[in-house]
Amino acid sequence: MPGTDASHLRLFVAIDLASEVKALLRALQEQLRVRTLPVRWIDPAGAHLTLKFLGATAPETLRALEPELERAVRGLRPFGLRTAGLGAFPSLRRPRVLWLGLDGELDALHAAQAAVEQALVPLGFPAEQRPFHPHLTLGRVRPDADAAQLAAIGQALATARLRRAVAFEVREIVLMRSELSRAGARYTPLLRLALDRVS
Repeated sequence: MPGTDASHLRLFVAIDLASEVKALLRALQEQLRVRTLPVRWIDPAGAHLTLKFLGATAPETLRALEPELERAVRGLRPFGLRTAGLGAFPSLRRPRVLWLGLDGELDALHAAQAAVEQALVPLGFPAEQRPFHPHLTLGRVRPDADAAQLAAIGQALATARLRRAVAFEVREIVLMRSELSRAGARYTPLLRLALDRVS
């Protein structure tokens, strides 16, 4: 169950990304960096598509996660996604999180996310009240960015040149551990759950 004890693990459930997708994220960041924007860029090597953030989790709860997540993915089939346009939360006018969108079999993606969400409620992880908006984070705007800088970020996103879309297949869902440090976050897969390939 979530908590704040030092022995707790910072966990999330995610979809790992194909190397081609990570390369696209890096290329987009390099294109946007030319503007010297006040953004903290994520490391594309650790990029992922988050389905459920669990936060600080007790070691004993970790043992209970495996059977629940296995039940959640049972019957889910592999599905295809592809990268789409750039955007920002909450909007291009007031950007705080910069992202690359996704397209493809979004119904299957939403079904997988909902299955994970519901499976973890009995373990004490409340269901997310906000709608699930699948995206790949490029960077986060620094909190001290002024209005002119925010406008420049929005303009940069609106005019960025996108390469062709990158398609990839989702074959598994991963329980990940996140460890934060001055050098950035380090992600370690704790459990890989293959999606059912039986027709």
